[in-house]
Amino acid sequence: MREEEVSKGLQALLESVRSYAENPIRKMEAMQQAYLRRDHGLYGQSQLEEIRDYYKSVSVKFYLATLHLEQLWSLSHASRGGLLSALENSLDRLEWSDDEKVLGSFALEGFVIQAWTFVYFYMHYILLVLRSEYRGSMTKKKFQRELVKIRQQRFAEKARRVEEYFDTRVFGSPSTTGLVSNDWGTLLESLRTKVTHRDRLRASYEGTETLLDKVLLDWPTLRGETYDRFCQQMQNGMFYMITDLSSILYELEWKAGPYREDLWQ
Repeated sequence: MREEEVSKGLQALLESVRSYAENPIRKMEAMQQAYLRRDHGLYGQSQLEEIRDYYKSVSVKFYLATLHLEQLWSLSHASRGGLLSALENSLDRLEWSDDEKVLGSFALEGFVIQAWTFVYFYMHYILLVLRSEYRGSMTKKKFQRELVKIRQQRFAEKARRVEEYFDTRVFGSPSTTGLVSNDWGTLLESLRTKVTHRDRLRASYEGTETLLDKVLLDWPTLRGETYDRFCQQMQNGMFYMITDLSSILYELEWKAGPYREDLWQ
């Protein structure tokens, strides 16, 4: 049955990303729990419930974005299987079929929406941890405005460091060096706006990646990168934002490696 094949494919997708997606968000939860146990007196019961509730939203969005990213990588690896045929027929490029273009757009737009929603919920979450009283809709400008308002002892310095991080590492100046561009958040917001309010993402074909230095991957690109590599950079930004800001918010060192229950006990 086709329904069973689709279901099995979704289960395989989930299993392939489970350990990678769960590792950072489980560490984030463990650091949050250690922080709230240590400093529970800083928050009322309703504030604690809000913090934990928004953590769940942040973690789900990170997971969903990672699932879409895995779809793109799976499509990319499968499409590279045509290399041998291209070499045998003296072709100098690999192109996506119409079906591959549809599947690529499906996974790309899903990633963009879920990744930006992750950022949106994470900004809300940060304000809750910093004891902001703001509960309205969230934009980049509103987030920055609310951070500036935080003046309570113990939270003001955290707010300043968070603001600096977003200004330089998320919504910063374009960068072409390193694993993550400093404006990855700006890019995500722009792409999400195109997907949800304008039309669709219109791909270009400006990639220069080759296989065996002979066959060009003539696939749809964003910023000169194939969809899988472009979205991987965005996801790298999401991962580093969790690791870097968790240390600031919870006043605990982020610990590399696999998750263990005793890491912050």
